[in-house]
This record gives sequence, C-alpha cells and structure tokens, in this order.
Amino acid sequence: MSLIGIVANKKDIQAIKKKISVYNCDIIEINKQSINNLKNIQFDEIIFLKDIILQDSEYKFMKNIISKAQYLIINVDIGMDIFNKIKIEKPIKLITFGFNSKATITISSIKEEKIIVCLQRDIQRFDNKIIETQEKEIKINKGKGKKIYNELVVFIIKELHNL
Repeated sequence: MSLIGIVANKKDIQAIKKKISVYNCDIIEINKQSINNLKNIQFDEIIFLKDIILQDSEYKFMKNIISKAQYLIINVDIGMDIFNKIKIEKPIKLITFGFNSKATITISSIKEEKIIVCLQRDIQRFDNKIIETQEKEIKINKGKGKKIYNELVVFIIKELHNL
C-alpha cells in the first residue's frame, strides 16, 4: 500500500481520496496540527496543493518528513514560501505541475469533458519504468466543483503507481 502525504484544503483532499479510493493508496493530510505526529512516518510521495505556514521549530519536522519521501509533487502555479524556509538535502524525485510552461506536467488544453496534459520530462515510476514525454488526455466529469489541479494530482498518482 502506498502512503501519500498531502498539503491541501480539506475539500480537495476529500475529492482526491474519493477518486483514488479503489486503488491501494492511503492519503494522509499534512497540516500545522498534525505535523508533529507525522514526523516519523515515511510517505511514498508528498503533494503540495497549497503553501503551509509553520513555526520555526515545525519547519525542521517538515524537512524531515519531506526528506524521507521518494517523490515531491508541487503545484508550481502558486507561491510556496515553505521551500524558502527549508532546504531538501537528500536527492528526491521532484514533479511539478500546473499551467506554468516550465512544469514537469503542464496543461495543454482544457475542454468541458477533458483536459490534455503534456509530460515535458521523463518520469520514473515506482516500478522503475519510465513514463516518456508525451501528451495524455484526462477525461473529467461535467459539473461544478471539478478542480483541474485535483484531476492532475489523481493523474500523477495513477501514473506513478501504474494504476
């Protein structure tokens, strides 16, 4: 079972959990209140959909949590002050996503029922196979409340785990 840590709004976390609940992945929210309790847990991936503001002593715990993860997945369309406060020492596989043209995974096109994403760099999956640069289509349901960033996170989780 994969253990995924996520820094995001509760609604976003619930939406992502709902979409990947059929897979063997467990998502744990990382927030200011839980960080001290999570310092000894080793996550497979840590996803940042929003910034997190911590006390100076808590940044040390966050650095420890991030350093043990295999993948760090970051929404680069929003400012992340946390990465100005901590420096990751261990080599970690970094995946960035968003509309930013320099992101690992960018959004090429948005339609009502699908989005086209562009993988701009090769990504190594957990089984060590490589996902090569390409464009992929993500089908999305029509309706209000569908967040593209949540869809991208689900897409990345599925790709990394070959689901």
